Amino acid sequence: MKLTKEFAEIIGMFAADGCLQEEYICMWGNINEDKEYYNKIVCPLFSKVFGKQVIAHEKKSNSVYGFYICDKKIVSIFKNLGFSKNKTYNVKIPNIIKESDNKKIMAGFIRGFTDCDGCLTFMKRKEKGYSKFKRTFNAYPRILINVVSKNIIEDISDLLTKLEIDHSRHIYKNKRLGWGDHHVITVRGIIGLEKWKEKIGFNSPAKLTKYFIWKKYGFCPTNISLSQRKLILNNKLDPNSFYSLL
Repeated sequence: MKLTKEFAEIIGMFAADGCLQEEYICMWGNINEDKEYYNKIVCPLFSKVFGKQVIAHEKKSNSVYGFYICDKKIVSIFKNLGFSKNKTYNVKIPNIIKESDNKKIMAGFIRGFTDCDGCLTFMKRKEKGYSKFKRTFNAYPRILINVVSKNIIEDISDLLTKLEIDHSRHIYKNKRLGWGDHHVITVRGIIGLEKWKEKIGFNSPAKLTKYFIWKKYGFCPTNISLSQRKLILNNKLDPNSFYSLL
């Protein structure tokens, strides 16, 4: 298939949340936070790129929302990209993405991956010297990609460097027997977030609502639902109400 920014975004989504089997592929997200993302972004994108209507459904037993595609041609496409059945620990960016010098292709892959398997969060600054506002409210932005595959973290880091987005890499040792270490990419601060928004962006409502609350109020409460964030953006819920000292 021709490599487009839309197809690159799908490849990123699949690298994060996809599963490849002999007869089908499937993708699953969170039943609450990702339902709108799947209905408005993921399914329409798959339908457009592959010319096959894709409709998501709930899988309540696992608290997930997503779809199966039973099509041998589509399965073969993902096999040819280098994906395997057991990709958790060895998934990496396909060569067609890594070898592209098109920044929209790079951004598309990273956006798809991060929307599915990344995190946008806002922290309080507890260190001395910061203002009361920054110590009280979740105002300091961080984008995190936290996975067990060293390969894909190295690959994404290379793409971020090409896109001139400053970031750091860490390894968190997992103390549980039989569990792999976690490889983490972090983009920190206002400049980092705004550059990410400009060059890569978000398509996930879960992440976009956090960003827009932060832009509007200068902070974004943590551990609240997508529906609560929508109420905040529609001026029907006060974000200050999540801070008990106020």
